[in-house]
Amino acid sequence: MRQVSIRTLGPLLLVVLMFACACDKDKPKGDAEAKKSEPTPVPSGLVFNDFVPSTGQAKGLGVRDSGLEGGLAEVAGGGAGGGEPGAPGAAEEAQGEKLKVIEPGSEPRASRKYSFTANRVDKRILTMATSVTQSMQGQTSPSQDITLKMSLDLTPKQVKPAGALIEAKVTKLELPGAPPQAAGMLSQLNGMTGTFELSSRGEAGEVSVAATPQMRNQLAETVVQGLSQASQLLMAPFPEAPIGVGAKWEVASTKADQQDQGTKRFTLKEVTAEGGVVEADIDIKVPRRPQRDARSGATMFVEVDGKGKYNYHFRFDRMSTKVDGELTLNEKIEVPDPKGGGKQTVMQTQKAKHTIEVGK
Repeated sequence: MRQVSIRTLGPLLLVVLMFACACDKDKPKGDAEAKKSEPTPVPSGLVFNDFVPSTGQAKGLGVRDSGLEGGLAEVAGGGAGGGEPGAPGAAEEAQGEKLKVIEPGSEPRASRKYSFTANRVDKRILTMATSVTQSMQGQTSPSQDITLKMSLDLTPKQVKPAGALIEAKVTKLELPGAPPQAAGMLSQLNGMTGTFELSSRGEAGEVSVAATPQMRNQLAETVVQGLSQASQLLMAPFPEAPIGVGAKWEVASTKADQQDQGTKRFTLKEVTAEGGVVEADIDIKVPRRPQRDARSGATMFVEVDGKGKYNYHFRFDRMSTKVDGELTLNEKIEVPDPKGGGKQTVMQTQKAKHTIEVGK
């Protein structure tokens, strides 16, 4: 299973806080009201996401996403991971995963693959509704909620039997409920484009987004994360072995440092010559382990567990026409007490709902 990071919804929290400040800066509050609405303070040394470089000129941003788990597991400079787009096993090797069949399903069975048509545009709308709550020292912060709608043009640019290089272009961004001043910031990100490899079995490689002036936008990080999540949700991954209705298979990591982090199981619920339905069940269990904070250099300990369920309405000749599901992550984060001599424990719950539907 792809590595889960506590940096999952950092950009979304940033957006929420930014809009909250924009709406409330001219509304003075009494002491009692201020205390009532004040969120639980998080230690200044705790960074939930340190993504876009604050100095220097980045030449490119590559994101290896956590897929349905919803977190950014790795951020690296450079391109799309090297290698020839569509090369056999390119996406699978990039993710260090393999698909293991648990039950082959009923007859007739077949090896399921996708086909791609070069330069044909699939329009899709990704909606991400997220909420985050935190508690520390007996205090619980108000839930931070946000919904982002992203309209995408998805175009296979290089097509080979083993897969394709997919271009994902943002055509429209919406933040329902956001203040009017957000419109300009959102429109600046129209046209942002990422690319990723997609194998003929539906396995996506990392997303690469070129660094442009658009990346200075405060919402850019959230959009890049959305692109990365969309790449994992567009296709249900199929194993190499022949399968039929009722087949079950799971994702198993081939990387030693990503063992025992949970399971992701798929079930083929329906299938026809044109497509069908695949159900995905996610169980995440990351044992307590140290993690170094990117800014302060302090060591914190993180433990994660979570569950999720997604449904893919797939087509063999194009991107899935409908995907919906949700994931809940519970994180226990132990950080050094800024006053010294001990530690503080932050409990964080993240809930994310994703839907993909056909756009116009």
